[in-house]
Amino acid sequence: MTSSQHTPSVVRTLSRTLVSLVLLVGSMAFALKDVKNLHELWNAFHKANYWWVLATIPVMLLSHYLRALRWITMIKPIQPDIHIINAFSGVMIGYMVNNLTPRGGELARPFILSRRENVRFSTGIATILVERVIDILSLSVFVLITFYYFHNKIAAVFPQINGQALLRILVLPVVGLMAFIILMITTNTGEWLLRVTVKRFSEAWYWKLHNYLEAFIHGFSIFKSPGLYWRVIFETIAIWGLYLVPIYFTFVAFGFDTAYKFGWFDANVLLTMTTIGITIGATPGAWGFYHYFAQVTLAQFYGVPSEQAVAFAFVAHGIGYFVNIIVGGLFFMREHALGISWHLVSHADEVASEAENIEQSTIQAER
Repeated sequence: MTSSQHTPSVVRTLSRTLVSLVLLVGSMAFALKDVKNLHELWNAFHKANYWWVLATIPVMLLSHYLRALRWITMIKPIQPDIHIINAFSGVMIGYMVNNLTPRGGELARPFILSRRENVRFSTGIATILVERVIDILSLSVFVLITFYYFHNKIAAVFPQINGQALLRILVLPVVGLMAFIILMITTNTGEWLLRVTVKRFSEAWYWKLHNYLEAFIHGFSIFKSPGLYWRVIFETIAIWGLYLVPIYFTFVAFGFDTAYKFGWFDANVLLTMTTIGITIGATPGAWGFYHYFAQVTLAQFYGVPSEQAVAFAFVAHGIGYFVNIIVGGLFFMREHALGISWHLVSHADEVASEAENIEQSTIQAER
């Protein structure tokens, strides 16, 4: 990368960092605005049973392992022999990068896999999109359940989150994306558009975009493999089920199971609301957004004192945050031995794009 190319990259990185810091400060201020008694906040931290918090770690790692297994299932029609360690490495490094640079992990995951396995980066990106569609559909189910029982409280506490807003934010984009995907993989619409637009002006750009489109559609091969549908559904249910366990364990750690009679359904409510916060959060590791949604949900839905709610949010979020960084860091050291640096991972889209451009130029020359 030349110095002229490097400068815009630095500017983009600094701009994203500045925006993230502003959002972080603002969301943390919202999360902490109702904390009036610092002594009560400290007592909430002090009285928690951290053995239950530590017990969440293996459950979290198991859920990430299952996410890697589901990713392998999605890639199976393309590359049937993906090694679980390589997929798990991509998942954990992706989480680590997300905790340091907002959304960067979504690109780091397929980048790591493309270096370890015979899977093109653009194809890997397509599988990540499939995963996001499945996750949003799953979240939509939890949202509908939560709204059914708490629609009045949600309307009062989160007036910006109503049925119509969620329809626009969650359901309509997913339906639109699904329709687009089905159109692309079942028809020649994409190829036709390239021929009638790009090919008229540039043969080179036509073949470049043609190869990208081909690799992208290849990534959605799971939709052509109905035999794998039930496996993906089972793995998705298992992943979300495991997400509930750390929340319930942390309820027990803070005594919420006895003081407020919290159970698994309440863990589902909190998981749903904090996942919405994580989804819309634009800060590294969703700092601030998670805490705000957790604090408001516990305080306004259930009457938990703000000090206890904030302490819970910091512990529940913090344990996952640092576990992902530590385990992701260990896997990054494994990949670093192959010459994969932080710059390559944090600029995965640019590095992979350059590599694929070289590959496509070679293919074009052969033609």
